[in-house]
Amino acid sequence: MSNLDIASYNRQGRVHIGANSAASALTAVAAAMTGLIIYNPYGSGKKLVMVDWGFASSVVGTGVGNLGFAIGAASTTAPTTTTNANLQSGDGSGASAGVGRAYSIATLPAAPVAVKWVGGNIWVTGGTGDHPYMWNGSFEGSIILVPGSTLSFTIVTTVMTGLGSMTWVEVPA
Repeated sequence: MSNLDIASYNRQGRVHIGANSAASALTAVAAAMTGLIIYNPYGSGKKLVMVDWGFASSVVGTGVGNLGFAIGAASTTAPTTTTNANLQSGDGSGASAGVGRAYSIATLPAAPVAVKWVGGNIWVTGGTGDHPYMWNGSFEGSIILVPGSTLSFTIVTTVMTGLGSMTWVEVPA
């Protein structure tokens, strides 16, 4: 159980949410990532303490697939070829004024590394597979993005397509 007081941080305007507004195909770990990528800009002076996540599948899988997260190591080089995802303040005040960024497409300075596996779907050849519609979970601060690092959804085996979200608290670095 976490000792993060999310409501208190939210009242201070320090909680932020990144989410896709359209379904996106997730990619396996590579420098060019799609899905949902959270980025803490180098020199931001903040750490992003990851709170929770959700993923809603929008396409039935055609084979075994696994859903996880990948961390991109801190770099002084910013992601390129980016497409913005939704970024909102957790307090309902509108667009986020925080430092964290949310992308649905980004070319990272280097391929991230898979660090957590959280779910998947099974497939029976010639039969019906099991394809969960929605996953969600808590990081509870177990992942913190330092300036210059990224966190993204990732897959292995079969592509998964859907909508992702991640919530974080911004604290001094």
